[in-house]
Amino acid sequence: MRPSRLVLAATVAVVVMASVAGVAQAAFPNFSDCPSSTPGVVTCIDVQSRSGSLEIKGFTVPLGESLEIRGGLIEGGESDPIFVPPTGTNGFFSRAIRVPGGLLGIEFPIPGNAVLAIAQLAGPASALRFRFGIPVTTIRLPVKVKLENPILGSGCTIGTNSNPSYINLTTGTTSPPLPNRPISGSIGTIVETEEGLQILGARAVDNAFAVPGASGCGLLGIVDPLVNLRLKLPSAAGNNTMIVVNDIAARPL
Repeated sequence: MRPSRLVLAATVAVVVMASVAGVAQAAFPNFSDCPSSTPGVVTCIDVQSRSGSLEIKGFTVPLGESLEIRGGLIEGGESDPIFVPPTGTNGFFSRAIRVPGGLLGIEFPIPGNAVLAIAQLAGPASALRFRFGIPVTTIRLPVKVKLENPILGSGCTIGTNSNPSYINLTTGTTSPPLPNRPISGSIGTIVETEEGLQILGARAVDNAFAVPGASGCGLLGIVDPLVNLRLKLPSAAGNNTMIVVNDIAARPL
């Protein structure tokens, strides 16, 4: 196994969170739209979440298999690798996930209560920042979450491009402010295949990020206070946790 291939695969071991609206692929691995013709791209990558959760001040939203990152990597020498998304995308894809209890916090089929959430990258693909190594790999993602509900309207988000959550997912150990305590991830199982490398069951964690309040919910933001009350927002760093288990594939070109 070539060390460079192992390092390239490890760089994506914690790419687990942010996504733009789209449909995550069920097939694994999926290299169908890898930007292999882009000058400098040396590796195709596919990262798919297997399970996970986001907790905001004790309110938990299951992430499941909702997240995926696909694209290519350009080696950065001594700097971080450069992520290149497939043509026409920013490389982040997600399925909508149901917010438990909906708008009113009631698990009952009340008209207008259901809320879907879609994670989005708060900026272009270049906003990604990789820091890689074995067994500790990290990535920094600016993230916002779009909420879908007839009452909330089409522009309701938690966080914005100018005020996102900055997620620093790691397979190592976190250093959060109180009241959170350090938690640890793991690199998972590394398997060499005919196409390249796979990292199965990588556990990526972060519990040191803040979550902004809602904006654009309802006419002129009139429903923002209800969303903030329901989801306990804004939530300062030290009160939130994200844990995601991924399957990752890397194919050298």
